[in-house]
Amino acid sequence: MDEQGLAEIRRWVEKLKSYLKAEGYSPETVKAAHYDLNRFLLFLSGREEENLPAITSDTLYAFQMALYGLRRRDGRPYSLSVQSRCLTSVRGFFRYLVRRGVILGDPSGALELPKIKRGLPRGVMTLREVEKVLAQPDVDASRGLRDRAIMELLYSTGIRNAELRNLALYDINMSEGVLTVRNGKGGKDRVVPFGEIAGRYLDQYVKEARPKILAGHEAKDNVLFVGRDGGKLSCQTLVKHIVERYVKASGIKKHVTPHGFRHTCATHMLKGRASLRHIQALLGHSNLAATQIYTHVEVGDLKKELRRCHPRERPKG
Repeated sequence: MDEQGLAEIRRWVEKLKSYLKAEGYSPETVKAAHYDLNRFLLFLSGREEENLPAITSDTLYAFQMALYGLRRRDGRPYSLSVQSRCLTSVRGFFRYLVRRGVILGDPSGALELPKIKRGLPRGVMTLREVEKVLAQPDVDASRGLRDRAIMELLYSTGIRNAELRNLALYDINMSEGVLTVRNGKGGKDRVVPFGEIAGRYLDQYVKEARPKILAGHEAKDNVLFVGRDGGKLSCQTLVKHIVERYVKASGIKKHVTPHGFRHTCATHMLKGRASLRHIQALLGHSNLAATQIYTHVEVGDLKKELRRCHPRERPKG
């Protein structure tokens, strides 16, 4: 496709981006869609289609095959979930164009998304492992206290990486022991309770450590967990320099991310006999099927019960 045709598509991509913002989609969703559509534009730059109306279902099938063959810098293929998200973004783009009357037919109508097997949660820690990780930060230092409050909150609430980083100071209600997640996954808000221990570290962080970390800077957007410049923490800072750093320092060999704390929270709640409905509400899952995956984590306990109770497993007397 020549530059004129690509420029036309870029204009509509920007219009879609503005539309998604106006519809209340989260910044992460808008950013992901923009990234995916730019990848589609890169694919089109090497094609012969002249303009938008020239794009057919065959074009999109070729794009899907190209996605399947893509490799990361380390040589690994992109996961099916990443491929599916990209194709979903492209499908949403063409549906938007049809609604706006830019094209008459939707070439993405026959596009089939890859079948994704829902794997078991990764990075689930035992209670002992959680305690070891939480004990790593030096709470006498401002950033250590911040990091302890962050991990305590992740474990207590099961909120997502972006949800934690986007928290503002006014989203925390210390007297009620709840926080408000605004514009979470799917653009939804929800109120989430946090435990007494997490609340204690959070209160200490806000009163003592946060002002020291800011040190003359003004917190941007009144963000709760601040970095050196007063802005919110980046995804890399939370993953690499906080969670993974303390997990490594604890000597635990598991690959634990902020999402691992989320999985661990849900798993421990389930082991404590919390109902799936309550765990669903805590995690902000739109349907119960997403929450039911945590029942499979119980297989470890089931094996212990098998060895203890099954007549073929009992030691011979």
